[in-house]
Amino acid sequence: MKRMYKPFWSYDVTKTEQWLSQMACSGLTFVGLNRWTRRFSFNETTAESRIYRITYDKLMSPVLPKTLQAEGWETTVTTGKWQVTTNSQPEQTIRNFPTRDGVIKHNQTITYLFYGLLFYLLSVLIAPISLAFSYFFTDEAIVVEKSPYWIVTYLFFALVVGLVALGIYSIVKITKTNKSLRDPLTTETLQPSNEIDKQAERQLKRSGRWVTKVRLGWMYSPDKLENWLESMEQRGFNLYRVNRIGTIFHFMKGQPRRIAYRVDYQRQPPSSYFAIHKEAGWRDCFVSYSNLENWTIWSQEYTGNQQRPQLYSDNPTRIKHARKMVLTYTAFFLPFTLLYLFFLFNSFNRQTELSHWLSWGTFAFILCIGIYGSFLVQLWTYYVRLKKHTKV
Repeated sequence: MKRMYKPFWSYDVTKTEQWLSQMACSGLTFVGLNRWTRRFSFNETTAESRIYRITYDKLMSPVLPKTLQAEGWETTVTTGKWQVTTNSQPEQTIRNFPTRDGVIKHNQTITYLFYGLLFYLLSVLIAPISLAFSYFFTDEAIVVEKSPYWIVTYLFFALVVGLVALGIYSIVKITKTNKSLRDPLTTETLQPSNEIDKQAERQLKRSGRWVTKVRLGWMYSPDKLENWLESMEQRGFNLYRVNRIGTIFHFMKGQPRRIAYRVDYQRQPPSSYFAIHKEAGWRDCFVSYSNLENWTIWSQEYTGNQQRPQLYSDNPTRIKHARKMVLTYTAFFLPFTLLYLFFLFNSFNRQTELSHWLSWGTFAFILCIGIYGSFLVQLWTYYVRLKKHTKV
């Protein structure tokens, strides 16, 4: 038996599957996986051509669905919620494959943890960094005391740098993998039917018929963005496109229209999410696919004698989606707000002179508290507004 270690195998399951197939072609058949030590076990057998699929499911069944069994799939290894299946038939002849949705959701959860770790480490480092800046811009002399315990400080910073590097690598790698695993049809954003070239766009700008607006932080009050977009349409400013990060909105001066806009948040859209809404007549104007935010701006035109289209026909579903979004962001922003408040009060208690209070560190703490606190206020006021609106 041969054993190999792949510490980041789950970050790119497609690459791991190809590696397992190559091992099978070289006479090493995959027989075991220790998900804690990241160790793969192989038996030496005759070389054969095999394909593998790695899946993740919280409700894993030991028996594969009959549709997969009919295609020749069989389970090789099951460990925890991970399952590795294999098939000896040529890949081009196989019609049904195990689903990737569980792997995508699991990877996204991992990125949430690494984002939290990165922000925590940055919040810990902001205190010594701001203190260093304060001394840099003052005339006070910096005295460094010799101590054998400085090695602990150096080791701590080395650990922090290593964790930051690991977090950045994990986020970048998983983001790339999730993007490749998603069905291309679910990530396709419709292009405008009246698409214009750059030269025509410049002419529209010179004639004043092209309007660009910047909207920052709209995801914390999505209902206000919906009302703003609808009011722009009623004034004759037709939404043409939104930039990739969702902060710049481009409009063309045209005819007033009745357009219903809906901003929807999904932690991980199912494969049928876009197809269902498009069949109902909705058009996706913007789709964000970051690991922390999965937002879609939907639009649908209607006439004066028609009722305003609704993305979700029942109010409990809207409330459920809003609650999920608010709790997700609260769990992210609230700990950092409290942490910076602790740093700020701790700084005030240690400083006795006003000049020390007005330092770069104090300014950084107040700025972070103001930003994160404003996000929390916007989120919960939006949730309260939505609940009041749905009760009317």
